[in-house]
Amino acid sequence: MISVVDERIALLADWLEKKTSFRGGVLSIASADASFRRYFRLLQGGKSYIVMDAPPDLEPSLAFVEIGTWMKQAGILVPEIFAKDLDLGFLVLSDFGDHHFQDALEDESWNSLYHLATNELVNFQKSLSSAEEKLPIFSKSWQWKELDIFREWCLPHVSKEEFQETFNDLVESIDRIPKAFMHRDFHCRNLLLCSNDDLGVIDFQGAMFGPVTYDLVSLLRDCYVKNEESWVSDEVYSFQQKLISAGLAFARVETKEFMRWFDLAGLQRHLKCIGIFNRLKVRDNKPDYMNDVPRVRTYVETVLHRYPELKSAKTLFQKANIQI
Repeated sequence: MISVVDERIALLADWLEKKTSFRGGVLSIASADASFRRYFRLLQGGKSYIVMDAPPDLEPSLAFVEIGTWMKQAGILVPEIFAKDLDLGFLVLSDFGDHHFQDALEDESWNSLYHLATNELVNFQKSLSSAEEKLPIFSKSWQWKELDIFREWCLPHVSKEEFQETFNDLVESIDRIPKAFMHRDFHCRNLLLCSNDDLGVIDFQGAMFGPVTYDLVSLLRDCYVKNEESWVSDEVYSFQQKLISAGLAFARVETKEFMRWFDLAGLQRHLKCIGIFNRLKVRDNKPDYMNDVPRVRTYVETVLHRYPELKSAKTLFQKANIQI
């Protein structure tokens, strides 16, 4: 019998028992993330499944279903959906196991793993070429929405007007970067090494049509893994060559310009991440993410130091109240 711990689990257990073919299973906690979404492992009939619990008023699941179906049709390894109730916010998915990219990095060749992941990014941008029609656009207003998380939680003493004046050039520059399918959270904890070294992709429900370098910076300047900057630069160049070889014309720019696209997209992302990690600690009593803030802060400082035109942003960043 499925054990019941809280109200949502009780509702989930009742749904599994009465509305699905997954009766008599055993639930255990698999993982949670920085949102209100969480995951359970379900053992039933000698097989293992993942059950997603996404409160519909906080984490609607329709995008996960629609985007996942599209990605699967394009040949990308995403979880199969065996049962769902979007009104309740429950889905039963295939289980890719526990061998995350982050864990694999401790045991295997970094280069081969990262090449596997960057090849998948090229596959995204080539195979999911209708992204502009199917996904929300990573617009300037969306950029501001994310950056405002940083302002609210790290620079509360700075007015919205001053903040936007300081970061307006960054937002405009990012908006000019060519756009393609963008997973938006393509990092070591959302990739799993499956059988035959296939790469399983999860947590794609936030995908957008956005900067072509955004997912790459999520991977190479990962919030949870530190990579040497000289190696990162080499990987950015290698990725650009892969895009060109795949026939993606937008990549045919000077290497320095492509690196600039990488740096600026990463700066916006990492400012947002610092804001979210601060919010998780202060508002949601989830302090563990603060362990990763020094690494992310270094990413931000690296880019701010690299581009003289970001001098005012660098000055404002130095005034941020960042919880550690």
